[in-house]
Amino acid sequence: MEFDTEDIKKRAREDFEKTWIDTAKILPSGAKDYSGGKGNVHPVQEISQEIRKIFLELGFDEVENPLFVPEQEVYWQYGPEAPVILDRCYYLAGLPRPDIGLGDKKVAEIKKIAKVDIEKFKGILRDYREGSVEGDNLFEEIVNVLGIKAEQAARIIGLFPEFRSLSPVAEKTTLRSHMTAAWFPTLRELQGKAELPVKLFSVGLRFRREQKVDAHHLRAHYGASCVIMDPDVSLEAGNTVSEGILKEMGFKDIKFVKKKATSNYYAPGTEFEIFSGKVEIADCGMYSPIALSNYGIKYPVFNIGFGLERILLIRTGIDDIRKIMYPQFYQALDLSDEEIANEIGIGNVPKTDDGKKLAESIKKAAKKHADENSPCEFSVYDGEFLGKNIKVNLVEKEDNTKLLGPAALNEIYVHDGGIYGVPQNPEKLSQQLVDVKKKGVNAGFTCLDAIASYFAFEIEDMAGKGKKSGFLQIKMAKTPADVNIWIGDRARRFISSRQRGISIKGPIFMAVELQ
Repeated sequence: MEFDTEDIKKRAREDFEKTWIDTAKILPSGAKDYSGGKGNVHPVQEISQEIRKIFLELGFDEVENPLFVPEQEVYWQYGPEAPVILDRCYYLAGLPRPDIGLGDKKVAEIKKIAKVDIEKFKGILRDYREGSVEGDNLFEEIVNVLGIKAEQAARIIGLFPEFRSLSPVAEKTTLRSHMTAAWFPTLRELQGKAELPVKLFSVGLRFRREQKVDAHHLRAHYGASCVIMDPDVSLEAGNTVSEGILKEMGFKDIKFVKKKATSNYYAPGTEFEIFSGKVEIADCGMYSPIALSNYGIKYPVFNIGFGLERILLIRTGIDDIRKIMYPQFYQALDLSDEEIANEIGIGNVPKTDDGKKLAESIKKAAKKHADENSPCEFSVYDGEFLGKNIKVNLVEKEDNTKLLGPAALNEIYVHDGGIYGVPQNPEKLSQQLVDVKKKGVNAGFTCLDAIASYFAFEIEDMAGKGKKSGFLQIKMAKTPADVNIWIGDRARRFISSRQRGISIKGPIFMAVELQ
């Protein structure tokens, strides 16, 4: 089914709670099997798995590093450089818990919605303010403790503008902007617990407060990083490890370039950018003894980090990092003929076993008598149908024609991004249709299949309403909908964007009569 989204939004604006309840009733019911098939892997997760495998095979242990980094730790790591680094960090913020008063007027408004124990309600608000009831549990708490309906709880919460007028208050905690920020506390905790050398890696998100999102900048991106902590680890040894990792990832032309301005968490002269051709793919170096000492870490540490999306840009040749990370928003829609064929189907189909049998009978009779001269009439069904006795005939009342028009038996094909109704003998019409049938993808049904389903669907409806007679006919097809064929929005958008065509049309002249 499809929602009338504009109508639902309009009704929700007028009465959210009522619309919330009413729209739940229109959701589909019944079991449907969605298992089977093969899903597509996101490229970032795919390369993440590839890198994980490389690190594990090189003897590195995987860890999950903290996402939340106290502001003070950035100062420990970067020293005087910290304020500039913090400028690119996101700070966490939260909404304060409001102190909500309940005057006589507010109590009266509440009691108009539901008969509640006001003292219990005050207790819920007090527990919420003090933190013993979490914000995402407040709604449920009101329902359960006060014994009221969900829609009543929603209306009561809506009485308090204090909830809507809250402003976030920033904390002194940042989101991880670089994996290094999380390595220091991890290494501090493992020092003395793990056997040296400590070899660790982690793959995860980093958050940067970029001024804009464009083809080369994201505010959240994936990094892969590793550290080696050992009394004897040197820059040379670390660079050798880095080269081995990158070669395992398929990079052959690797060049280490010393950075002129070293980040303060690295020791001076030990930070290197690693290039493949002209593109930087990684950054590595030795952590500064000052930064390590601020955490009480007693041993040298080598670190290397990569941006996964940047590596994918190189591998794929795609020129926009957003297309890799968020293809659903930035990648132009691209469908194969097979994918388009999967987006085509029959619109209205009979819901009952009797209706499905009727559709098959219509189809069978239509194929058998398609070329019979008119006027003509052929029995399709005579018997009990949904508890009633009915007769259904295929008819053509006009003189000097056939039972079916020539387009009624057309098969549905997809070729080169277009959708076509193809006759049984396309060579009589055009070479293009011959090519479509020879090279295209068959959608798996014909116009007749769709029309028979439509007729059976409508007769089901007539029988359900107690109608004893009726006449159904399709003359000319100008659009797929004219013959009960459905094409998904995704396929339509793709066909339109590529200026391809949908050509399901022609003379159908098929009719059934209910008696």
